[in-house]
This record gives sequence, structure tokens and C-alpha cells, in this order.
Amino acid sequence: MITDLLAPRAVADAHGVYHELREHAPITWLPEHHAWFVARYDGVHAAFRDLRLSSDRLTPLEARLDPDARAILADTFDLLRGWMVFHDPPHHERLRGPVRRAFTPRAVEALRPHVVEVVDECLDDMAADIAEHGRTDLITRLAFPLPAIVIAELLGVPVADRDEFKTWSTQLAAIVFGTSDRSSQAERAAAGTARFAEYFTGLIEHYERHPADNLISALIAARDTAEPPLSATELVGACTLLLFGGHETTTNLIGNATRALVEHPDQLRWLGANPDAIGGAVEELHRFDGTTKLMVRIVGEGHEREGVEFEPGQTVFLGTASANRDPRAFDRPDELHLDRPDAHKHLGFGYGLHFCLGAPLARLETQIAIGRLVGRFADLELAAGPDELRYGATILGRALDELPVTSAGAGASPG
Repeated sequence: MITDLLAPRAVADAHGVYHELREHAPITWLPEHHAWFVARYDGVHAAFRDLRLSSDRLTPLEARLDPDARAILADTFDLLRGWMVFHDPPHHERLRGPVRRAFTPRAVEALRPHVVEVVDECLDDMAADIAEHGRTDLITRLAFPLPAIVIAELLGVPVADRDEFKTWSTQLAAIVFGTSDRSSQAERAAAGTARFAEYFTGLIEHYERHPADNLISALIAARDTAEPPLSATELVGACTLLLFGGHETTTNLIGNATRALVEHPDQLRWLGANPDAIGGAVEELHRFDGTTKLMVRIVGEGHEREGVEFEPGQTVFLGTASANRDPRAFDRPDELHLDRPDAHKHLGFGYGLHFCLGAPLARLETQIAIGRLVGRFADLELAAGPDELRYGATILGRALDELPVTSAGAGASPG
């Protein structure tokens, strides 16, 4: 049984490895990661609600670093402390409050016409690629640009800079998600931090002088409503979290969902024939192969779970992807059924206090992207063998490097 989640097989066949861990025991010690892995749905669901498990994984991570790495990453940790996801109450609510209103279902629904417009432009680019080259990369042409454009415009970030912040996000992901290239994590994260901090400091100063209808201006206006008020570093951190989270995870969800569909042509045809079922279909696609493999907690108060003694300071991996394939929670979980009635129970967005703030936006973007993709490219198929597809070697995220696809009709424009 594999316990190293960065082993080649664990990266390539994550669900197969999770199956083995899940059937082995509810909770398993992973010696390579010095962490407990909670594998089953009920255990993960309960752990999300347990305040004895802390979201502050920055403090113990920083404490474990050697002095040189700690010095290199000092600015990175300062930036990440502005991310609400690394805090427990009441500080979590202090950071979450200023941005909550921007992601209400009503506010997100108002974005629908613009998201449709961006998606159709991306599909035009895909069709042009296929007409000229016989194939296109869905990640490059649709999955990345769509959420990147939308979150950039929401924030007030020039869309022309999206390739740059993709690079910075990748660098910062070395510490946020954990990679197999452990020797270079500190340097890469520090480089991404420096660019993010410099960039957003400049934008914040600009919008302080020239307020506009965007999230950065809204954060500036709300920063003094927090108690205590958000510091300059926390404000920059909030901006980077929104940019990072607003495109990274949705990119991966669109990519993974599309791969699942083209590898299940019966389900692809079913969705084409039932376009109004896109909402439930996206929930099932998220359950089947979502973007988050696990979420990290730290034991704040020692306690017993499933016969295992959790000691203060220990790391706990909440296996969301494993939970979403647990046969104790879902019937025939390794099968994709877009009409699955309970797919919405998946834990891909987390649960409880830390349920993803951007979930309404991610759902909207993915529903429109997948719905219009299937409507336009009814015969979409892989343009590479399944064994040629590669996932990034990270502990937390599940992201395809690229997804080559093709279509015989090359997708007629909807006009």
C-alpha cells in the first residue's frame, strides 16, 4: 500500500491509491508526510466540523523549517497570513467578512452574461486551433483563460497581466499545495510572493486614489470595518488569495470535468441531450474527479478518532477526493452518472466554517463552460492517449498539465 502521496503512482492514479487507503482503515498514518490521512466520507465530514482541528497550518510549518528556509520564506508567511483559509475563528471571520458580499449567489448570477461571452470567445479559439492543427489544448484555450479573465476583472486587475500572475501563482503553489520538488519550494514561493506583493501594493495604492467598481476598491472601503482593521499586508494577502483561488481551482475543475466526459462518451451524449441538467451534472463531475485531493488541519487539542489518538501539533489530511469515492456514502462511486441524485453531497468545496467562499462563482463558470462546450463540440474526444496525460505532482491539488482534444466538426459557432 502506497503511503507517499507524491509517489509517481499516487500522482498518476490518485483515486486508486485512495481506494487502498480507504479500505485499509478509516485513518492511516502516512510516514512520508508525518500526517494522519482521514479516508472515509463520514470521518472527513465530521472532521470539518470539529474545532479541535485547526486550520492554522502556517505556524507549525514555519516552526519546522530550518533557519535558512525560514528566512527565505518570511515574506511568504506574512502574505499567507492574510489568507482566511489559514485561520480559525474569530480571526477567520475578520478576514472573510470584507469579501463575503462579493460572492453571494445574486452577485455571482449577475456575471452570467459576461461569462457566456468569455466562454464563447474561448470556444472560438478552440475551433480555430482544431481547424488549423487538428487538435487544441483545452487547458490553454478554455480552462485557464476563463476563470483568470473573470477574477481579474472582478478584482480590477488588467486582464493583459494574466499570464504573469499564472507564473506567480505557480510559484506560490509550491508552498500552498506542496510539490515533489521539495528542494526548490522555498525559492519558488519567495519569488511568487515578491511579485504578488509588489503588484498588488501598486494596485491598492492606485485604487485608493482612484476608486472603481471592483473587489480591490471594495476591500479598501471595508478594511476599516474589521476589528481590528486589516493591515496593509493582510489586504495584499486577501487580494492574492482571491486571485490565486479564483482561477487555480476552477481551471482544474473544468479540465478534470472535461477529461471525465470525453472518457465517458455515453455521459457526454447524455449531457448533450439534457442541457438543462448541467447544474447537477457539474456536481457529479466535481464529486467524480474534483480539483482538491485533500485539505490540511492541525491537531489543536488532543483527542481520539476511530480508535486513533490525535496528539496536539500533528498534521491531519482530510481526504476529500477519497471521501467523494467512498461506497459507504455514494452508490457505485467509481462510475460517472451525471443524473446522480445525491452528487451535491460531495466535499469538493469543503464543509462548514471553511466552505469555499468562491463556490457560487466556480459553479457558474464551470456550468457555462461545460454546457456550452458540450453543446458546440458534441463529438469531443481526446487527441492523446490516456497514458500521455500528466498531473502536477502536488499533495493538495489535482491539475492536468494539458488536455489535448479534437472534434470532427470543429464546433460550429452558435452565432
